[in-house]
Amino acid sequence: MAVKIEDAIVIRLSKTGERFEILVDPDAVMKLRQGGEIDFREALAVQEIFKDARKADRASESAIEQVFGTDDIIQAAAVIMKKGDFHPTAEQKRQMTKKVRNQIIDRIARNAIDPRTNIPHTRDRISWALDEAKIKIDMSSAAQQMNDVVKALQPILPLKFGMTKLDITIPNRYAPSLYGKIKGQAKILREQWMANGLILRLEIPSGTKTDFYDFLNNATKGEVIIKEEIQ
Repeated sequence: MAVKIEDAIVIRLSKTGERFEILVDPDAVMKLRQGGEIDFREALAVQEIFKDARKADRASESAIEQVFGTDDIIQAAAVIMKKGDFHPTAEQKRQMTKKVRNQIIDRIARNAIDPRTNIPHTRDRISWALDEAKIKIDMSSAAQQMNDVVKALQPILPLKFGMTKLDITIPNRYAPSLYGKIKGQAKILREQWMANGLILRLEIPSGTKTDFYDFLNNATKGEVIIKEEIQ
């Protein structure tokens, strides 16, 4: 269901001396700007492209086709949504930065360990460290901010990023149902189906090790054999 006009925001794109504006769902724009996929048709409050959206002054078909190479409103609007200027409200900005912050915390929790203990930091501890270091998260993607965030965290929160290699043996009665699930969580480096079970050589983000061990043990009732490569 398309967003109501009164709830929409304006995205503006100026190109070759022409100005193009669309009225869109702010949540859809936030999702798009953070790498998600959206239904561009549903994101539009009105399936029109304007010179001035607030005055309902439509852009000409010839100007749209000349600038975007198409007279298809949805295709042109998709370009504006991706590249146009977006000025969120204070609440929209707060929600967007909160989402990015959570994504950063999740990336660190999944992919980093405390080098002193070789176990992952908890999400609460990472969140505390972000506050303690007074790190400002903005609306750009988590990936774009990771390097700067990690550098700022290091004096407060020791972090070691890396991968852990495992050799696991899964009894035959569990192997067929578990194989796909394991493939979704780990990189399979080598596999061998034996009479006593499935033997896998895996690589996982170090920060996911504890959760992955718990997953394997629960799924096999503790019958999985796990050997971790010592670095």
